[in-house]
Amino acid sequence: MFINQFYFEKKSFILRLFVICLLSLIIYKQWIISYSSYKAYFFYEGNEHVVNRTHYPKEAFVTFTTSRQDYIDLLNVLLDSVHLFSTRSVIIFSIDFDLIINRTRHPRVTIERISHKQCGPTTYACKILAMISSEVNYGVQLEVDSVVSYNIDLLFDMLHIWPYDLPLGPKHPDDPGNYKFDMEDHKVKYRTIPYIHGTFVWTYRAYPFLRHLLKLMQRGAFTNANCDETGMNIMLWKAKANHTLCKYDPFGSSNIEKYEQSQSAPKCSPYCDGVYLIFHGQKESFLSQNILERLR
Repeated sequence: MFINQFYFEKKSFILRLFVICLLSLIIYKQWIISYSSYKAYFFYEGNEHVVNRTHYPKEAFVTFTTSRQDYIDLLNVLLDSVHLFSTRSVIIFSIDFDLIINRTRHPRVTIERISHKQCGPTTYACKILAMISSEVNYGVQLEVDSVVSYNIDLLFDMLHIWPYDLPLGPKHPDDPGNYKFDMEDHKVKYRTIPYIHGTFVWTYRAYPFLRHLLKLMQRGAFTNANCDETGMNIMLWKAKANHTLCKYDPFGSSNIEKYEQSQSAPKCSPYCDGVYLIFHGQKESFLSQNILERLR
């Protein structure tokens, strides 16, 4: 009888120990999953779970800003132009501060806060992080020093009917030619498309490419040239990109008059006209405001 009781207690102890180990394993596994979901805040790998995006629109303009007041002033004019000329929403990623906007003036805006640590050593990588974090199916990236014009939504219409696995961008009017070292470093022998400018458009098919580009930038790549713009071009060439877009984002201050005085047969001196969907490069908000007033 004593032996049977000892055997029963031993069996019960082993069973309890097994249950405890099983519960511990389940708790540990859940902790690992939770840790993996949030490690993007601390490490440069895994950019998939940065913010909660369940309330985001499926197609939108995407931009980012720091807390500098001149950037906020430029952003407000940009938002004015989007709400005037577009039906789409805007997702703004504010870097290390809580952005406050006038919801009555700009109702179609979603704001998320990100950390510069997530971007890596350069703020320019925050542009790529914002594009990825938006998780929109169809996106148009904007700089805060921009003003959109009539027919800006044509870019979204184009994305809906153009299945393409890579981001697209407008041809740059002046190829900087400062990327030879980066081409050699990434084993890119030749350009497959002309050098494109940094106002990018993309679909959901481009996210694998964008995530890879962001990881490279987080590790310090392309900082010796034009950062995000250089990185985008070189990695597109490496991916054998074969499409680009016409110039749709001319420099604002020197092109608004050309837009107002456009001719049926414009002179290509020094540059041929493109389409005037975005005016960019205004470093002062009063310049953007002037362009917007002339577009109304």
